[in-house]
Amino acid sequence: MLIIIDDVVGNSTFETDCLDILESNKKNTNEINFYEKWYSLQEDNVFQDFCVQMINVAGNFFDLNSCIGYEFWSQNNTRPKDWHIDKDEQMKANTGQTRFPLCSVVYYLKVDKLKGGKLHVEDDIVTPKSNRMVIFSPELNHCVEPHMGERVALCVNPWSVKL
Repeated sequence: MLIIIDDVVGNSTFETDCLDILESNKKNTNEINFYEKWYSLQEDNVFQDFCVQMINVAGNFFDLNSCIGYEFWSQNNTRPKDWHIDKDEQMKANTGQTRFPLCSVVYYLKVDKLKGGKLHVEDDIVTPKSNRMVIFSPELNHCVEPHMGERVALCVNPWSVKL
């Protein structure tokens, strides 16, 4: 299942606030992205309110009653290298077993003068657009096309287990 919701965030200062956080992270760590990290639902972090809001919206389409936490990361004009399936990477590396999040969420914070950069989820293709949320089922193979222009995505994977 693939769900696309436009204009999901109603706060007009949200984009500016998030971009300021990303810029501050770059100044403090010299990193343009937040890398994948697991948080409990109650754990304080700079994107906690955003992540919980995205999980609440995704809960309208997926059963997230068992959610105890989430992974969060950003793709600030970057993209994954190739086709992949969101999974517990550590478990796969350590045991060979595969465990999946409850769903995957991609939120396009800012898209400007973009050429390419479309999200492919199996046979579906999603064009990035500012304030667009994409939610898809676990175990779906997906990738992002190479691109030019600005494409800032915030990603949230809700989990029923602690990673």
